[in-house]
Amino acid sequence: MPQLNTTLFNTNGSRKFTYAGFPDAKILKSETSSKWEQHLLFGDYITILDTEVVNDRVLVNSRNKTGWIRIGDIQKNRVLEVNFVDIGQGDGCHMVTPDDQHYLIDAGKGDNMYRYLYWRFNLDKNDSLPFKFKAIVSHPDNDHYLGFADIFKESAIEFDKIYHSGIVQRPVDDTKGWNTQLGEVKELSDGEDYLLSLELTDAKMKAILSDPQNSSGTGSQYPETMALSLTQQPQPNFEALNNTTGFLLGSGGDNELSLKVIAPIISQKDGKQVLPFLKDNGKTKNGHSVLLMLKFNKLRVMLGGDINEEAGEYINHKLGANAKMELQADIAKACHHGSHLFSYEFLENINALGTVISSGDNENYSHPRPDTLGAIGKTGYSKKPLIFSTELARSNKDFSSTTIPELVKKYRKWEEAEKAYEDFKANFVDTPANRQILSDLKEDKVKKYKEINSYLTRYGMISLRSDGEQMIVAQKLEKDGRGGKYDIYKFRFDTQEQRFVRK
Repeated sequence: MPQLNTTLFNTNGSRKFTYAGFPDAKILKSETSSKWEQHLLFGDYITILDTEVVNDRVLVNSRNKTGWIRIGDIQKNRVLEVNFVDIGQGDGCHMVTPDDQHYLIDAGKGDNMYRYLYWRFNLDKNDSLPFKFKAIVSHPDNDHYLGFADIFKESAIEFDKIYHSGIVQRPVDDTKGWNTQLGEVKELSDGEDYLLSLELTDAKMKAILSDPQNSSGTGSQYPETMALSLTQQPQPNFEALNNTTGFLLGSGGDNELSLKVIAPIISQKDGKQVLPFLKDNGKTKNGHSVLLMLKFNKLRVMLGGDINEEAGEYINHKLGANAKMELQADIAKACHHGSHLFSYEFLENINALGTVISSGDNENYSHPRPDTLGAIGKTGYSKKPLIFSTELARSNKDFSSTTIPELVKKYRKWEEAEKAYEDFKANFVDTPANRQILSDLKEDKVKKYKEINSYLTRYGMISLRSDGEQMIVAQKLEKDGRGGKYDIYKFRFDTQEQRFVRK
């Protein structure tokens, strides 16, 4: 019988594996069936169980399903993966590079990012992961960082780097010159107010986080949350990002993956490194969020925090004639969840084909705002630029009437399983039979907890996959259709337009 060509799979010891090809792939029920067992996205990991080719298919396993896949639907090379996780209120993104580096760019306000990681990496079975994460905290607004609290407490998840904007919200302390919750703000020789307290080194950041005076009272939530990471041994290294950082990954070459820091853009004033104070604490910490340009071959993806109108104008001014070249992106994560606080000229320079908006339910901000959606559409690339929303992806009638009650049932079943386990454990008598009962009860409660995590993760997440020449952006359908589980938008790089376009 013919064997699978080695150009289509990888080998690591006895393990053979490959990845789903563009734009997606199906695991079929048998070597002759047209019915699918699992729907995979471009770049999904696939374990090859047998290299024997039968009817142009091989036996594989992926996403807990075993079946047959067409050899024309697999590829040897891994792709870039950017998951915009539905974390409710706030932002949260998980990026995986083709060489398996993992970045968490913000984590929202609640525990949805932790639930996503628990589900993705089977944390009920894994007490450690074979890699360390890098965190990027775009700015000290709690709907971007508070979700890290549960993640930092999870011993299986370790970080070697925690990047941040250099702005640390902390309690006011006049004895240290901290006249605002962002530290020292002072009028300099040009008559303008500037933020002087930029915590640019690992030592300065850890000194603030380790001081118990900064972990209580008004303004203490950010240092208190970030300090949770210090229980890890060895401790992660803190590094402030700004325009002087340059590249976190690569060097911006045409055929490589790179991650460049665009902002915050610091200035030298009166011999000090400073940032302009943008009217108040909120505008300043939001506006000077970390802004990143992710580039992979021909693809450009902008990732940022809560860049507002004042900051957008400031960035445009500082970049000058290079603004469009530096900011133009194929896909952009909308700054500030689609808020009306934006610079139109900033959006014009981004000129994105697709924009991802992360916003939560039941909030007071009504994000995304109609004027923002209109501006994104008007300044976008092509006649029909796309807008993807984590909230809208799970907010139709079917989700409201069917999915929410089902989720409530899952919560109740998990609570019942948790109570049964705790009650039996509290009155435990050590016998072989009771040990088995306790083990079964624990397994049952973990299973039900994972069902909740899987459910929350499936709906709303927007997944980008690309090899740098082709790209998909996919969202989970509410119900599996005949064609699959996902709504998939396909893109390719057009050599004439020198931009990504819809396929």
